[in-house]
Amino acid sequence: MATNREPSRRWVIVAYDLPNEPSKLRVRAWRSFKKLGAVYPSVSLCILPDSRQLDKEVDALRSEFSKHGSIFMLNAAPLSSGDDEQLLRIFLEDRSKQYEELYEECQEFLDEIADNIKKRKTTYEETDELEQAFEGLERWFQSIKGKGEGREQDSAKVEKILEKCRKELASFAEKSQPKDINRQAGPRKP
Repeated sequence: MATNREPSRRWVIVAYDLPNEPSKLRVRAWRSFKKLGAVYPSVSLCILPDSRQLDKEVDALRSEFSKHGSIFMLNAAPLSSGDDEQLLRIFLEDRSKQYEELYEECQEFLDEIADNIKKRKTTYEETDELEQAFEGLERWFQSIKGKGEGREQDSAKVEKILEKCRKELASFAEKSQPKDINRQAGPRKP
């Protein structure tokens, strides 16, 4: 793995986010960094928190995409505590948005259970669909948690509503009946 070798050079990545208008700000930044010797490779850039799993995942992507382009990784550390705080804030805001979206989906899940009970749609088939939806919500939660760099209170809020979803689903499953029983019985034939 490339990240296990000691690099022969040090590189600095400068990330900046300036508005499109007025364009003179972007042009000034570009000129200033070019004057300092910057190159602007035509690559997409993403920032990931370092983890043990990251090298393996990137190596898999590297082999998948090597026929079409390139992927390179650089170890980077913020040069000031202000840079570190700003980057962490960006990650926390992103994770917070993800947790909030999941929370809203959990609320919709609870609403669907309530609606099914109200409409007496308590069949085994409905239970199966709800169980699959709930499994998806749990996978989504694990995916967000696995990314790291999230606020503990956001994670705890979602864990709490997931537990409520689990309990409501169990209660719904107890009420479920075969589809034939759920329909109104018609006249019997002799």
